[in-house]
Amino acid sequence: MDERASGHARTGSRAGARTLPLPSARGLLRLADALTARIVHDAAAEAASGRLILWLPAAFAAGILLYFGASTEPSLAASLVLVTLLAGAAVAARARPVMFALTSVLIATVAGFAAGGARTALIAHETIVPPKTPVRLSGFIERVERRTTGDRILLRLDGDAVRGLATAPALVRLSLRKGWAPPVGSHVTQLAQLLPPSGPPMPGAHDFGRAPWFQGIGAIGYGLGRPKAAPARDPPLSVRLAMALDGVRQSLSARIRASLSGVPAEVAVALVAGDRSGIPHAVEESMRVSGLSHILSISGLHMALVAGTLFALARGVLALVPGLALAWPIKSMAALIALSGSAFYLVLSGNDVPAQRSFVMTGLVLAGVMVGRPSLSLRSVGVAAVLVLALTPEAALDPGTQMSFAATLALVAAYERLQPLRAIPRPDGIAGAVVSWVAVLVAGTALTSLVAGLATAPYGIFHFQRVAPYGLLANLAAMPAVSFLVMPAGLAGVLLMPFGWDHLAWPVMGRGIEIMTAVSDWVGTLPGADIRAAFIGAGTLLWLSLALLALCLLRGVLTLAALVPLGIAGFVAGAPMRPDLLVAPDAQTVAVRMPDGRLSVLGASGQKLVVEQWLTREGDRRTAGTRDLAAGFTCDPLGCTAPLPGGGTIAVSRRVESLEADCLNSRMVVTRDVPPRACQADVLTLEKLVRTGTLAFSLRDGTLVAEPSRKAAVSRPWMAPLPPEPASEPGAADAGDPQADAMAP
Repeated sequence: MDERASGHARTGSRAGARTLPLPSARGLLRLADALTARIVHDAAAEAASGRLILWLPAAFAAGILLYFGASTEPSLAASLVLVTLLAGAAVAARARPVMFALTSVLIATVAGFAAGGARTALIAHETIVPPKTPVRLSGFIERVERRTTGDRILLRLDGDAVRGLATAPALVRLSLRKGWAPPVGSHVTQLAQLLPPSGPPMPGAHDFGRAPWFQGIGAIGYGLGRPKAAPARDPPLSVRLAMALDGVRQSLSARIRASLSGVPAEVAVALVAGDRSGIPHAVEESMRVSGLSHILSISGLHMALVAGTLFALARGVLALVPGLALAWPIKSMAALIALSGSAFYLVLSGNDVPAQRSFVMTGLVLAGVMVGRPSLSLRSVGVAAVLVLALTPEAALDPGTQMSFAATLALVAAYERLQPLRAIPRPDGIAGAVVSWVAVLVAGTALTSLVAGLATAPYGIFHFQRVAPYGLLANLAAMPAVSFLVMPAGLAGVLLMPFGWDHLAWPVMGRGIEIMTAVSDWVGTLPGADIRAAFIGAGTLLWLSLALLALCLLRGVLTLAALVPLGIAGFVAGAPMRPDLLVAPDAQTVAVRMPDGRLSVLGASGQKLVVEQWLTREGDRRTAGTRDLAAGFTCDPLGCTAPLPGGGTIAVSRRVESLEADCLNSRMVVTRDVPPRACQADVLTLEKLVRTGTLAFSLRDGTLVAEPSRKAAVSRPWMAPLPPEPASEPGAADAGDPQADAMAP
């Protein structure tokens, strides 16, 4: 081939390779113009349809989170004044759509902030500083929780003065040995050791003292001996109501256990009466690993099944009476019956916040049925969110509430987007109808599990550091049994109980539970079923939440806006720095990171809840009862020592005789006693740890830097008042000052 032919061949080859020419600048401009026009069009459509109001509940929740993030208690009066001023500004700006929308968002945010302050003001009660000695309490037992490890009672005190307490709380929660709790309504006296209010087990963790405070519980502790009967008194109204409700629960539980036994009986009692105390830990763990633990928690699934079954049953019965069917709105009557039954189930199941949210959502749907309007929409989700959070703002920080609303929001948004599929014609004939029904059932269950699982996964990772990778498979296999056997049979048993025929329903429910637990056990044994995810930070969760909101609330090309917070979440994702040393406020429970990367924990038996939280946030499968959990410590009768990251040792003193040697040989000393004044080590005493809460030390550039879980600048009503700061001692570390806590080897 000559050179000219070769050149033609190369030219032809290059020409043939140019199959995807790069867009010209003019083409890019046209694409940008088209995209801009589409965004403007979709934004105008969103504004015209009134869907921008869907963002107000999110702003309301954001205001609540801002309230709880404040370091000191905000002024409720200032919040209310600001809401009023913003409302006036919104009225003035109603002719300017953009300004009106921005002002409305600000109003919702400040309203959420004010709702938190109003709730705190209404529930306000003094936080008890317990004495070191036991106290004798007298009151009525208002609630009993019988757990596998022991009993727990809620004691409503008589109002008499309690020796050792400056102010007697209204409610006290006490832990007792298993089987020691008397029945609800008993008037007893109890010798108890009260404990300081629980706080976060480590910096950034959940504050376990906040929820009891908002429940009106003024003190917690444990009983010393069995409760003793006290002279009879007339119980208050709250106790009488609790007695009546407990009687119904006990009757239901007894009837169920008369027909069932073992795990099916205990799971049935949990689903019907809201009592999960009898479920074995192994079953709960299996359900958690397989992704079916939501079935054991009374929430949207149960409320929907109860309401749906009651509605269908009531409408069918009413339709059998021609006079009613022709002259009365039986559909609305059936909705009212379903709503009443759902309210009874809410009270019976324990009235938890997820159940409240589900009841509000169910009530809105049934109210829409009564007035003849569709109500399963994003607006109803928003209304339910505002109602629940306005009544209980503290629920915004609860993992169950966050996961419940995330799942509901995602499911309703998916339902709205799939509405056009209902117009697809279905096959004729019985066989075609059956096939179509089965296909819809399977596809609906799969889609529900997938959407809900993806929506709640970030919250599960953040709060529990766990992922259930086979949740879709487990729900596909188990939900038919739950939907068609477990819940309908449970409802039938409750309805038949007054007539003495409930024994026909419980075995059916038990069979469904056996199928459900068999699926859970099978899925739990699959490889990789239990994944412990790395802890993600609050910032990452915030951006993922914004992405979820944008994906669910926006339509058209505006949905692509979700990519922005999603990308930021991916950029900032990653586990925060894990502490290398943790010291609990009891000055006896200490965790040190070993060379293998795991924590070695001393004193776990005395602080089980705290240690469990430490290990969970590490993604560590060990528990407080694991053998050799303190293998990194060397102990003798006087105390224990362990090597510190970065060099040196930490000494945990058990007896005062060890302190002199510990001060000479250790870099840090943790003690409940008064250290020698000439101690050259960094000393953490019980008095200082009470002020700081758990101290978390991180090794940075060879220096251990401390972060307290209780900062001196933060003071909220549910936190115990800080004791006076002890006088500084030579060698003692000032745990409130991170700079003072920086220890170079």
